[in-house]
Parts: sequence; structure tokens; C-alpha cells
Amino acid sequence: MSVAVERRPDPAHPPSLPSSTNFAFIPEQNLPASAASAESVSAHNSTTSINARSSGGADQHPNQQKRASTLVRRTSIKLPKRISSSSLLPTNYSNKRKLSSAASTRDLPLRTRNLTGVGRSDFRHNVMALRDRIMARKGYWFRNGAILAFCLTLFFFVMLPRRQPNIHNNVPIDPLLENISATWPQDITSEHCDVASPGRPLIQYVLMIDAGSSGSRIHAYKFNYCKATPELESELFEQVAPGLSKYDEDAEGAARSLDPLLEAAVRTVPKFLHKSTPVAVKATAGLRLLGETKADNILAAVRRRLETSYSFPIIKEEGVAVMSGADEGVYAWVTVNYLLERINSFTKTPTVAVLDLGGASTQIVFEPKVINGHSVAQGDHRRAMGFNGNDYVLFQHSYLGYGLNEARNQINKYLVEHPIPNTTDMLLEEDEYLHPCIPVHTKMVWQYNGRSVTLVGVSDPIGECRRVVEAIFYKNEVCKQEPCSFHGVYQPSLATSFESDIYAFSYIFDRVAPFRLGSNTPTQDMTLLELAELTDRVCVADETDFKEFESLQEAKWELNKVAEMCMDLSYINALLGYGYGIPQSRKINLAKKINNYETGWCLGASIQVLENQWYIGA
Repeated sequence: MSVAVERRPDPAHPPSLPSSTNFAFIPEQNLPASAASAESVSAHNSTTSINARSSGGADQHPNQQKRASTLVRRTSIKLPKRISSSSLLPTNYSNKRKLSSAASTRDLPLRTRNLTGVGRSDFRHNVMALRDRIMARKGYWFRNGAILAFCLTLFFFVMLPRRQPNIHNNVPIDPLLENISATWPQDITSEHCDVASPGRPLIQYVLMIDAGSSGSRIHAYKFNYCKATPELESELFEQVAPGLSKYDEDAEGAARSLDPLLEAAVRTVPKFLHKSTPVAVKATAGLRLLGETKADNILAAVRRRLETSYSFPIIKEEGVAVMSGADEGVYAWVTVNYLLERINSFTKTPTVAVLDLGGASTQIVFEPKVINGHSVAQGDHRRAMGFNGNDYVLFQHSYLGYGLNEARNQINKYLVEHPIPNTTDMLLEEDEYLHPCIPVHTKMVWQYNGRSVTLVGVSDPIGECRRVVEAIFYKNEVCKQEPCSFHGVYQPSLATSFESDIYAFSYIFDRVAPFRLGSNTPTQDMTLLELAELTDRVCVADETDFKEFESLQEAKWELNKVAEMCMDLSYINALLGYGYGIPQSRKINLAKKINNYETGWCLGASIQVLENQWYIGA
């Protein structure tokens, strides 16, 4: 007779079990602490059936006494559907991770578990807690990984573009520009866009002062950054006379002479942009002729004046300095080709040549075509430049002493040292010399080696004036590297190596334009044949009424004002044709302005201040 009983066996003698019963052995030390310390539950409806004939602990095999003390019947456990028993409590449960408990499970008596009621709820709670801990650890790493990825994305795509690039070529950027989008006044706008290119201010001003030999001029350029590269919107142009070189003994006076120009800039540039508007003073050939000591004193006084009286930051590298003739020519080339949009696009187009005639020097810059794999021979005259991803190899040369004012001096000196024989009925006094390039009977006093000499105009001057002017180019000088232009200077031929347009400006425009379409027509063209004819007409004109130019009031005014007009036109004609070798039939564009902006080197130098996209090097 079998009887169902509830026994609490002795822990030292666990009951024997039928071999047909399926069990899993789980060491107590590996159970969760809550399961190990739980109270015994009622055996109602789930009592383990033990054969009544069991004889107790005396009949057990010795090995059974060494087994783990906790036996869980697999068939009696029902886990939540969300987690399987095999994944939670495998048969070979790892001993590597031990869970602590206030009461060690080894100290608990073996009980037959009834997994119903309160006990089953506790067990389910423990399983869920274990699952939550596992999922929490996975979530921790996923969550932190996602946060890290988001931060990196934010940094690269949001923070980096807001960093102000060093586009001002060592000009300190005012901190105001860092938050310019939030503080930009409503009246400071661009004509072309409302939003600036990332990392750029919407509007940027640059002040460039040209301290030339005959006067000083300021260009206040207003650029926008609707695109990545600067676009010129407007320009303020003011000038004063005389130039800094006239103050050779008064450095402070030279510095104060720039005040009217700077005050005009103060009125033009919005006040809140003063500290972020760079200024530079570039002296040209006139100051170079003073000598290093006098030039340095004047430049030091100018710098002090800027630092103490104005809030515009000075460009650190050569912000107040004498500019080399090479840079002057290359900057002028950039100006003209920028205004003509020859270098503004990423597609390379033919560029134009520039001829700049100042008071003390003249510059020529052009991009010769490649012949037999070469365009420009190596040397100081070769300049490499990059702009908008395109490379340009330029020929450039600056002829110091061949500006218009210095050319006059050279011509006068030649006539004093090589006097023209007096074949007229005029009586010449001591220190009087005939001059074929000024109006007949006109007398001019000129300083030569510390003494005053008088130059007297002679009749029928055309052929003789041309001969004297051409003499100062020294075409017979030894040419060490062919081909040469004049004075033994290497220059690729404009007739064979350059087929694009030629632009001439500064004094070339100022002297020729009044006799053509007038100086109010900013761009006009002519050939050297036409220029030669004009020169002959001016040189033979009657100086009393200039009837030849009755219909050109501006020309008459210029002839009355400038006694050297015949000499100036003769020199320009000789420089372009005899000196540079431009063919007589070649068209030359005379330009004071292009698209309403002044030609010259100042705009090119200002672009160099703003942009680091192009470089100048040998």
C-alpha cells in the first residue's frame, strides 16, 4: 500500500530517487541569493511522491551523499514566456560569477520546492530582476555609444564650420565677428544675398592706402561673402597731394598728411566694424628713391599715427612698408583680371596683360603662352600664382626710374649732357639748353646736380624729340638672356608669345584719354599707330590757342596746364612700342576703371589680404 507523505529528510541523508525521474542538479552556491534564502513553501497540490518503501538515508549510495543538496525537478518549473529556462539556468551553470547573499545558501536545508503561490511570484520576480540587470548593462553601452556618436557628429558638422578661419593674413579678427550673425545691424546688408557663406562675415571692409610719388590715395573696399570667395560691392576713393616722399625732412608731417584719407574711411566704414577692418599703407617707388633711412623714419611715423589715432587694425606682415615693384605689378594684374572675371571661375580662361605707368616706375605683367614646353625662363621675373584652383606662370618686371616723372628727369638730363646744337637764331644764355619736347619758346627751370638750368623749347621738334626719348631706353645694352625689351632686361615677345588683350592704365590713361573720348569714358582703346599720330599733332600744336583741339575742351585745358604734354606722349608712345615691343597695329585698352572700379594694384593687394587661395612665389 502506497501512501503520499510529506517528509523533511535529514540534510545529511537525502532520500533516494527513482531512476526514471528527471532532475537537474544545481549547486546551491550558484543560486540567486533570494532563491537560496526563501522560506519553505506549502506542499499542497504539488507534493513530491516518494515511494513508501524508501528506507531512508541508510540505503543510499555513498555517491549520492556527495551530490549538491538542492534538487529541482525540471517538469515542475514554469518560467515566464519571455525568457527560457535553458538560457537562464543551464545545467552546467558557471561558477565564475558568484552572487552574494546575506545568508549563504550552503547553510539552508534542502527542501522540496512547491513553485506555486507566493514562492512562484518570488521566483518570477528574481528572474525578471536578473533579466533587467542583463538588459541594463547592454543598454548602458548602447546608450553611451549613441551619445558619443552624436557628439562627434555635432562637432564635425556644426562646430567646425563656425570656427573663424585665418582668412585675414595675420590681421587680428575682432571677437565681434564670432557672433556676427546675431549682432549684425539691419542696415548693414549685401546687395547680392542675405546669408553669408559659412564661417564668413556677410560684409568685410579693407582699407588700402597707395602712398605714391605724386600723392597718396585710399581705397576703402566693401566685399561680401555671399560665396566662399569675396565679391566686391563698392569702393571709396579719395586722394591727397603731395606724396609722402615730399616730406623727406618731416616724418610726422608725412604721417599727418594721411589724416584726410583716414577720416573719410572712418565715415564710410560702420563704426562697429572698425576693429575688424584691416588697413595697410603701401609706399611705392617714390619713397624708395629717398633712401632707406628717410623712408624708414616716415613709415615709422605713419605706423604710430595709425596705432594712436585710429582703431583700424594694421596688417601685421608689411602693413606699413615700401612695396616691391614686383608685387606692385602682380597685384595690378590680379586687379584687372579679377574685374574682367578672367580668374574668378574654376574654368581657366585667357588672361590679359597689364601695363602700369606710375610716377617713378612702370610695370609689365602678362602670362606668355607655352612654347616648346616653356613659357617663362627661370629668374626673378618669373612668378607663379594660383587662384580658384588654377595655376598661372607670369612674366613680370618693374622698371625703376621709368615712371613718367623719372622719365622726364632722364630726358632732361640727357639733353643737358648731350646738348642739341643751336641752329636757330635764338641766343642762349649760360645754363640754357634746347629742348625739342616742350612748346616752342617755352622756358622751364630744372635742377641738375644742385644747380638750376633752363630748358628752352625749340621749333620743329617731332623727329628730334622722338630720337631723344628713345635714347633713354638703352636698347643697345647687352642682352644676357634673350629676348630682351630694353636696358638689357629679359622679356618674352608680346608679338609672338601673347595673343590676348592688353590693358594700360594710370598715367597712360591720364595723358591719352583727354585727346580721345575724354577722361570720363573709363575704358577706350587705340592702336600704337593712332597714338603716334596723336603725339605728332600735340607736339606741333600752336601753344597760343591749340586750334587743333578746339572741340576737345578737356584736351585744351590739359595742354595749357601741362607744358610737358608733348614729352609725356612721346615717352608713352616710345615705351609701348620701342621699349616693350608691342606691334604698331596691336590694340591697347586704356582703362581708368573697369565695371566702375579703379584699376591699379590696390584691389589685388586687398584680395590678397582676405584670401589665402592664391600664392606668389618664384
